[in-house]
Amino acid sequence: MKNEVFIGLTYGDPAGIGPEILLKTLSNWRFKFLPLIFGSNELSMKNIKQGSPNKASGLDSYNALLQAVSSAKEKKIIALVTGPVSKYAVNLAGKKFEGQTDEIAKQCKLSSSSVIMLFAAADFRVALFTRHIPLRSVFKHLTKSKLEDFIILLNKELKQKLKIKKPKIAILGLNPHASENGLFGDEEEKIIIPVLKKLKKKGINVFGPLSPDAALADAGKLYLSEKSQPYDVYVSFYHDQALPVFKAVAGFKGVNVTLGLPFLRVSVDHGTAFDIAGKGIASNEGLLSAIRFVEDIVKP
Repeated sequence: MKNEVFIGLTYGDPAGIGPEILLKTLSNWRFKFLPLIFGSNELSMKNIKQGSPNKASGLDSYNALLQAVSSAKEKKIIALVTGPVSKYAVNLAGKKFEGQTDEIAKQCKLSSSSVIMLFAAADFRVALFTRHIPLRSVFKHLTKSKLEDFIILLNKELKQKLKIKKPKIAILGLNPHASENGLFGDEEEKIIIPVLKKLKKKGINVFGPLSPDAALADAGKLYLSEKSQPYDVYVSFYHDQALPVFKAVAGFKGVNVTLGLPFLRVSVDHGTAFDIAGKGIASNEGLLSAIRFVEDIVKP
């Protein structure tokens, strides 16, 4: 049919819970897009055992991701929703793999800094300035030019992908209490504040730096009480700065969105859960949230 619109779905590592949650979702499909599945047609392959990731399961999930990205680039699917993979298993398969976000950027011929990892649950959103790097490397990565480029890209993508007309972007401090006037570090004074002043003059709606503990505590309370956030997004300087609060309050309602790509990519905000794989008890709420996110912002 001419008017058929497809959404791409990968089940992730076949040794994890990905196949189970995908099957549960497909068995009661009520979305406006038709599902297009990427991955092996034989989940019972003799070299893959549920709960036991190995190079076979890693290679399967890696190849499925590449196939899905290729289809997204060719506009055969309106968006891509990815299941959970194991970085360990993919590397066992001989692939240098730091995560799906970086691999998708690579396949789109984009640099790692050209994409942004955004976590979203309702209007509680967290954007990561750095992703999977050692904590000691965050300080080396934080420069005026990189921070400026990041915020400009984030502002543009929030407008284009999430349809937010004038995003309110809150920048968390890197140091405790946003350094409290230089008592606990000088990155705020030397790097962050000058960049924010410059971007405000360009018309970007940026705020901060905010004390991370207070800002995130308030954000979590507002989310749990179903009240509106004062900002459209909080910028977290490293992976574990804001995500513990976000994941604690959002649970399966949280999704992982990749900004900066030529297509929309959304992922579940949970892992492969090898410990419960094959037991029939995995929840598909995370996958449902990811698909609903696409449905809310993409017009067929």
